[in-house]
Amino acid sequence: MSDLILHHYPESPFSEKIRLLLGYKQASYQAVAIPVIQPKPDLMALTGGYRKTPVLQIGADIYCDSALMARVIDRLYPDNTVFPAAYEAVAGGLAHWTDTLLFKCAVAMAFQPRALASHALFSDPDAAAAFMADRAEFTRGSTELSMDFSIAQPYFLMHLKRLDLQLASQPFLLGEAPSIVDFSTYHCCWFVHNNEAIRDTFAPFPEVLAWMGRMRAFGQGELTPISGAAALAVAAAATPATEPVVKAMQVDGLVAGDKVNITPIDYGLFPVEGRLLVASLEELAVVRDDPQLGQVVVHFPRLGFKVEKV
Repeated sequence: MSDLILHHYPESPFSEKIRLLLGYKQASYQAVAIPVIQPKPDLMALTGGYRKTPVLQIGADIYCDSALMARVIDRLYPDNTVFPAAYEAVAGGLAHWTDTLLFKCAVAMAFQPRALASHALFSDPDAAAAFMADRAEFTRGSTELSMDFSIAQPYFLMHLKRLDLQLASQPFLLGEAPSIVDFSTYHCCWFVHNNEAIRDTFAPFPEVLAWMGRMRAFGQGELTPISGAAALAVAAAATPATEPVVKAMQVDGLVAGDKVNITPIDYGLFPVEGRLLVASLEELAVVRDDPQLGQVVVHFPRLGFKVEKV
């Protein structure tokens, strides 16, 4: 489906999760390489202020957070689902734990002094200062990405040991086929393993390395690079395809059309304002009127976000 547009950058771990899932689904898609740090004017026009990477665009519908993107991709490519019904609750819970606590450990591992010493970005003092200033603004008001290396390292190694034991008896984490748990776990491991200076972290865990090889073999699908301007033109020419979901809105005390803010609850605490369109137990979405694009709908998963009436 060539109407998928992924907004990402190569070093982004959550982007790697979605790229690999698109590879597993043998999907064709377009991709915009966005800047690593602000400003990101094209992306902000689409999201209304949401800053996390990646973002998935389908016409004038904009999907935020990799947890929701994975479900959207799985619906579009239902063969070989990564959300097996028999493990719906278990897989969802494990993937969320992995995308939050294990990722927090992976960040501390990836930014330890031994890793930064050989990192190209941090060899340039000006680039390093700009990156750190951007991430300080990105995490302002939150401690959810902060963990001391002395705490994170044993946590991360403990989980690698457990993964190694489990993968000795099966090719993927829930059995014979990959699930969303594999894709969430892979991007955390990839983020650390991608730095050659600390790749030896994985040496004691041969089953994890073999599993990473099986995951990596899925590739990244058929990617066609496009510009940010081209993606904006797609959004401007399209009409959002989302229908309102009103039955579940009683849980929030809101009705369709209410002016609301939707904000992450962990980090990147920048609200997106719009008119409420969807408020189910799985998803939130707002309609935005952008002066450049016209009407767009911005989607979020319920888990990890809050909705508040303006």
